Amino acid sequence: MTGDGPATPHLPGGGPAARPRAGTLVVLGTGPGAPPARQEPGDLDPTTAADLLAGADAVFTGPGTGGADPESAVLFYAEAWRVEPLAPRDAARRLDVFFAGRPGATGVLVTAGDPARDVAVQAAVEGLCRMRPELLVHRPAGVRVVPPVRSPLAY
Repeated sequence: MTGDGPATPHLPGGGPAARPRAGTLVVLGTGPGAPPARQEPGDLDPTTAADLLAGADAVFTGPGTGGADPESAVLFYAEAWRVEPLAPRDAARRLDVFFAGRPGATGVLVTAGDPARDVAVQAAVEGLCRMRPELLVHRPAGVRVVPPVRSPLAY
């Protein structure tokens, strides 16, 4: 359930993901509107993305661009104390420090829009993979994290 703290993450393909000793980094994007109605193989549905965020040991967010704010979207699904904003210039180093101190941990990196189009996120993930080649990195295609449509406040 969302907000219940660390749990075993579920990746596409069914069943809980194996937690390698080095850890797992899941890279997700945010975006306006609803996710596409047609799921591509390997895509995460919004429920799975919410479960990954809720079950992560830490959630890292990139800077907002073009009106999209990944931190605001993430805070619907993860407690604020587990959310850490990253600056592009030190993202790989901070992720490396996180995984060095927490073997087997699960981290989720959320960026504004499609992470495949974000050059800074791609550079950070590639840098992290050079520092920690044993780290499992899962990059589902497309925009996945969408804040709920309804407001929690009554009008």
